Amino acid sequence: MSVKQVLENLILSNTFRMGVVGLSKTLSQELGKDNILVNVMGPGRIGTARIALLDKIRAEKAGITVEQVVENTNKIIPLGRYGYPEEYARLTVFLCSAANTYITGQTILVDGGMTKAF
Repeated sequence: MSVKQVLENLILSNTFRMGVVGLSKTLSQELGKDNILVNVMGPGRIGTARIALLDKIRAEKAGITVEQVVENTNKIIPLGRYGYPEEYARLTVFLCSAANTYITGQTILVDGGMTKAF
């Protein structure tokens, strides 16, 4: 989601992620004539081992339980929960399939509505 809404204290990550968006937009323009589609997928809070580790670190820093971190985060996600890896994978499969013939140059977030930016 940080390709649309920067994350606090992650200046390098925020900078490089926007670079990837610019690169993909440029590639979509240059490679479209060859029918090559280029998109960016941006995950929100997808329930992966990496997110579990980050939640654990956040809990330790805040002196609360991991469950409290998850509960607090769920409050700012309109769908009220972390996404499932399968939900993220479905978009990946679609974008890479023959069913996608016209979506290119896009940044698509899979974040349960968490990102407030357009």
